[in-house]
Amino acid sequence: MYEMKTRIRFSDISRDGTLRLYELPKLFQDSSIEHSESLGIGIPFLEPKNLAWLLTSWQIDIDRLPEYAELVTIQTWPFEFKSSFGYRNYRMIGEDGEAIVQGYAIWLHTDIKEMKPVRVLEEEAEKYGFEPRIEMEYTPRKITLPEDMMVVSDLLVSPHYADMYRHLNNAMYVDIASDYLPKGEEVRRIRVDYRKQVKVGDQLVIKQQIVDDHCYIAFYDEQDELHVGTEFLISKK
Repeated sequence: MYEMKTRIRFSDISRDGTLRLYELPKLFQDSSIEHSESLGIGIPFLEPKNLAWLLTSWQIDIDRLPEYAELVTIQTWPFEFKSSFGYRNYRMIGEDGEAIVQGYAIWLHTDIKEMKPVRVLEEEAEKYGFEPRIEMEYTPRKITLPEDMMVVSDLLVSPHYADMYRHLNNAMYVDIASDYLPKGEEVRRIRVDYRKQVKVGDQLVIKQQIVDDHCYIAFYDEQDELHVGTEFLISKK
C-alpha cells in the first residue's frame, strides 16, 4: 500500500466548500504515479521502453467529500494483474479517520508507440506486490449508455486540456461532465469508461441523459463514435 497526505486547498473546492468532483480522479491518479515512482518503475523506467499505464475505467464511490482545509490521506495499492491489465484500489481517509471515498481503476499496460497492450513485466509485478481488494460493489468496466442521449454541447480540445502525451487528461472528462449534472443533487458514485483517446485538436460532441438516479454524460466525435462515457449516481441533498 502507498500513502500520501494532502490538505484540501482553496483552489480545490467548489462553491459549497467541498472538494470539486474532478479532484478525486486527479488525486487518485497522482497517487498511482507516485507509488510507481517510489518503487523505481515510474515514468523514467517506462518511457525508454515506450511503455505507459493508460486508464480504461474508474469507479469512485463517495460517502462524503472532504471540506476546505481538511487533511486527507490517500491510499492506493494493486490487487491483481492479469495479462496487460492492472487492477488498483483507492481510498481517501478523512481527518476523522474514516474512509470517505473509495474506488478502483483498471489500467492497461501499453506500448504507446504502437498503441497496443503489453503484458505486465515480471519486474513490475514483483515490485508492486498485492494487497487484498476493498470489500465494495465492483461495477463492470464498460458503461451501458441510454439510446436516447441528447446533444448538450460541443468542445474543441485545446492544449489547456492536454497531458504529457497530448491527450485530453483523464480527470478532465469528469470536470467537463460536471457542468451537465442536475442542480441540487449529490453525487454518490462516479464511473468513467475510456474507449478511445482524445487528442489536442479533436472536436467532441457532448451528450447527456438522466434516467432515474443516474446521469450519463458521454463524449463522441463528429462521426458519432463514442470516445468516453461517464455515469454519475445522484441523490437529493
